[in-house]
Amino acid sequence: MRDKSLQPPLPHAEPRIRVLHEDVTIDSYGWLRERENPDVSAYLQAENAYAEQAIAHLAGLKADLISEINGRRACNGSPPPFQVGPFEYFRRQAEEKPHPVWCRRPVSGGPTETVLDPNTFEGTERFYTLGAFEPSDDGRYIAYSLDIIGNERYELRIRDTVGGHDVWRDTGRAGRVVWAADNQTIFFMRERADRRHHDQIVRLNVADRKPRVIFEEVNERLALLIRRSQSGAWLFIDAHPTSDYSLRVQQGAAETWCLRADEPVGTWQRLFRRDIGHNIYAEHWHDCFLFRVDDAGPNCRLVSVPLNDWSAHNWNEVVPHREDVRIEEIHVLEKHIIVLERQGLVPRIASRDIRGQIETTIIPEEPSCTLTVGLSAGGRYSVAKNAFSGSSLIYTLGSFVTPDTVIEHNLIEDRSTNLYRPNVPGYDSTQYEATVVVVKSEDGIEVPISLVMRRDRKGPGPVLLNVYGCYGISRWPSFFPWPSAMAERLSLLDRGVAFGIVHVRGGGELGRAWHQAATRDRKQTTYTDLIAAAEGLVDQGIASRDSIVIEGKSAGGGTVLTTASLRPDLFRAVIAEVPVADILDTELDFTLPYALQETAEYGDPHIAPDFKYLRGYDPYYNLSGDRHLPPTYIDGALDDGQVLYFQPARYVAQRRSLAADRDPKLIFRTLTVGGHYGSSHGPGVTEEAAFRIAWTLDQFERSRPE
Repeated sequence: MRDKSLQPPLPHAEPRIRVLHEDVTIDSYGWLRERENPDVSAYLQAENAYAEQAIAHLAGLKADLISEINGRRACNGSPPPFQVGPFEYFRRQAEEKPHPVWCRRPVSGGPTETVLDPNTFEGTERFYTLGAFEPSDDGRYIAYSLDIIGNERYELRIRDTVGGHDVWRDTGRAGRVVWAADNQTIFFMRERADRRHHDQIVRLNVADRKPRVIFEEVNERLALLIRRSQSGAWLFIDAHPTSDYSLRVQQGAAETWCLRADEPVGTWQRLFRRDIGHNIYAEHWHDCFLFRVDDAGPNCRLVSVPLNDWSAHNWNEVVPHREDVRIEEIHVLEKHIIVLERQGLVPRIASRDIRGQIETTIIPEEPSCTLTVGLSAGGRYSVAKNAFSGSSLIYTLGSFVTPDTVIEHNLIEDRSTNLYRPNVPGYDSTQYEATVVVVKSEDGIEVPISLVMRRDRKGPGPVLLNVYGCYGISRWPSFFPWPSAMAERLSLLDRGVAFGIVHVRGGGELGRAWHQAATRDRKQTTYTDLIAAAEGLVDQGIASRDSIVIEGKSAGGGTVLTTASLRPDLFRAVIAEVPVADILDTELDFTLPYALQETAEYGDPHIAPDFKYLRGYDPYYNLSGDRHLPPTYIDGALDDGQVLYFQPARYVAQRRSLAADRDPKLIFRTLTVGGHYGSSHGPGVTEEAAFRIAWTLDQFERSRPE
């Protein structure tokens, strides 16, 4: 049991008065923004110490969890290689090194060589994530980027594989990188220091090593994206809205420019103007461009247009708009158009021939899953690749019960072959069942929940619900990536806990309208959907009352904190990782990451009606000594580049100050290694998961009657 003599820390208060729209606010913990202030460091360290002491009685359980999680790490190699030009590129884990090294071998046969070893870079022993890994067509150069802090400021470098040394680096905030067909020119996205989105496209010729900004976006509600067509023949620059990610992999653009890939210093041409008011995603195929466009409805249709005249009167419909089917992605092979569609929660791949007729359809048996076309290098800005020539499509299928499996489908023979399926030691998929449960929200709309539990779980019991519900971002079940992370979640399932992802409005799981139904003055719909999900699971006999824990990360952390404040009686506990805990203050300060973007989601507090609506539910400003909230786990990260550490820290300090006993059931940790996504490797990854799981299981145990 927790030592009741422990007393949580409480930082000193420095009240500051703010008046806005006749509302008087007293903020006592704004000084926590001062990172170099020794009092800030002392407070965060004191909270970390209290967190360790508060779960000291769970040391044995935590050790067991660490052992279980480590024992489930996949142990049969790496995913298949992807091909660029004459080489296949793949990762290989080196013994006694924390990070896999990048290797390649000629497609025609020949020896394997190492082209990049992240373990040789200073700082990667502490933290390392890959941004981009893009070989030139001939394999002479590799453009790659890395983050060795956790703040997502990726440094771009170019390596000459002849000699194995870097010939150029850019210390700016680089994003996606593409090569032109001349094997000498790269284009990459860069973010200016005063912006929070990539707003520049830079061209660099490796020979002269003089970067030139060739495109700059001044509208702060638009970001830039550079990409190369899957045929390799064209380059595209997209100016896309920063407020809607309902089609995140191939986000629609307000405006797109194009350039032949073999003319890197040529003149860019505008495919369509932003003033037409549509979101369009362009791809190249033979003698035409393909447009996925929302002009006929939010689920999009697919049209083709000649390369020499792409005006709207030349658009020829390939796939019509359908009310119940969303076109999410388009891919092309030499003789096939590939459309990734989704009907409800179920994805499918439809292959069409050169006449637009359906050849084959791939529909997974999973009720809710992740389906990804192509093979990726795995970096933050990597693009999935599929060989353009031939008739083989490679895709990856993952779900709550299926470890992410790489599959090759022969479109001519309509036959699938598994290329790679991870081996998870001790895992037996037949012991678990994944389903989709539907509940009704307070306005009668059906809200789906992707759910997994052991088949032998009896009757109602504890449930952990994960939620996001912002920016139109979709959260699908997979096996390894967050939020599924089944290598960790299995320790919960094996102890009788069900796990689910609630697809609330505000997310994009059911299309753009699903997102728009919970924005600005309708944002509270996100929270009422989550409340309905919890109550619906109780009504359906899946969850026990007082045995539901809700969990969210980043904006999802703000979702669970807000929801718990609306219905503190409904939830056993709350887990808020790197949460946007002060929505209103974030949007009042446009120097903070994504603040301007968030006004499209939550409303603009500079506008009086928006301020009033936000003020009514903002987690930070609705704390009260009279309202007792559920036990809560919160964390932050000093080097977080998205949700700055002081956002959760201020919330915790304010909540403690309002409670007579300093709210001892509130646990707060600040990570000193890593950023928004936690540790990148090593024991820290497992420790962070085991800490949360041990704390969660302890809350479920406390919910049981004496």
